[in-house]
Amino acid sequence: MSVIAHLWQSTLFVAAIAVAAFLMGRSAARTRHALWLLASIKFIVPFSVLTLAGAALGAWTRPLVDAQGSAAARWLARSRPFFTLDVTSSADTSWLTGPASVILVVMGAAWIGVSAALLVWRFRQWRRTVQAGRDGLPLHHGREAAALRSAESRAGVEDVALRQVRGCQEPAVVGIRRAMILWPEGLGARLSDDELEAVFAHEVCHVARRDNLISLIQVAVEILFWFHPIVWWLSGRLVHEREHACDEEVVHMGTDRANYAAGILKVCGFCLRAPAAFAAGIGSSDLAQRIERILGGPSPRARAAGAIVPAVVALMLAVPLAAGVLGAHGQAAAAQDTTVYKPGKGIIPPKLVKEVKPKYTRAAMGAKIQGIIWMSAVIHADGTVGEVKVTRSLDKVHGLDDEAVATLKKWRLEPGLKDGKPVAVEIEVEMTFKLK
Repeated sequence: MSVIAHLWQSTLFVAAIAVAAFLMGRSAARTRHALWLLASIKFIVPFSVLTLAGAALGAWTRPLVDAQGSAAARWLARSRPFFTLDVTSSADTSWLTGPASVILVVMGAAWIGVSAALLVWRFRQWRRTVQAGRDGLPLHHGREAAALRSAESRAGVEDVALRQVRGCQEPAVVGIRRAMILWPEGLGARLSDDELEAVFAHEVCHVARRDNLISLIQVAVEILFWFHPIVWWLSGRLVHEREHACDEEVVHMGTDRANYAAGILKVCGFCLRAPAAFAAGIGSSDLAQRIERILGGPSPRARAAGAIVPAVVALMLAVPLAAGVLGAHGQAAAAQDTTVYKPGKGIIPPKLVKEVKPKYTRAAMGAKIQGIIWMSAVIHADGTVGEVKVTRSLDKVHGLDDEAVATLKKWRLEPGLKDGKPVAVEIEVEMTFKLK
């Protein structure tokens, strides 16, 4: 169940990022790329990890804020189940037996099998890419080497290796720690000196941005969450914004726009294949849009948008951490106050958030027992159901009393309040059993 909760958490986060990226359509592509990267990383970093860290921090720190006093603090403390993936912990799990358990085993086996196949496939792609680089001819002199050195000095990058490879794939950057550009044999002869340097400037921008490391992170997300369509959509958005971000950087470096656009078109006309796996290239599926943006006007480098990514990162870290800390403080405060109140003057009773319906036992159904069971239950200050007692029994023989108690403990409630603060409150509950 926690896996399902994590998936819809991540999906909601992607939806929020998509809205932000849409609203920032005129800002720098590097900002949108960073937002999509955060959305992807969210799939492999559950909020529960940060919330548990916050709970550990809150266990030994003195509360700086009254965890039950302010409305914001109460919201954060009550939102802890969302961030700790406990949102479905109170659900009925009886369906996980019988045929359903077989289905879960089959689904788990399918996930492992497909993930393993993707891992092997990606590993083989990586091996072929590495081997292509090893088999390539090192270029230390000539027009290509001179253009690369010039692009390096303009981008502030050093020691990028250059190897000439056979075939018609695009120029591509491979490697993470030691970057290497794979350059197709014969391509340089089709480009002017300015076009050649512009193409190398694009590849050097991939090195400066660590795009191959980002691609590796996304590959890991694809392998683990291959069954989620939005993961593959995220991969497309990352590549889309990555190429636009490099285009903006190249233009910002002072490259002539016309030469740069002409160089891209000539590269795409020469190459028949996309760049090697685990390599950042120069082409993309939205070539016409890229050329239009390169030639269309000044590169968007809005300073105001630069604060968006740090703000999103801060929220990603701060909200679940704060929920964990305040949740721990609230639990500690509730543990210290052992008084159990009853609804009345000054005591606001708990409010039902989620009700679970009781189920008949087979024995009680066969005996055709119907009626109402009355119970008293203590609702703790954190909204959980504590001690439950049957005050008016209906059936002790066929299991209906026990079923009623077990069902009530699965309910979720907002805690009762005294002077605006959550407290433990004892309530009376009636549960009806009626045959259809």
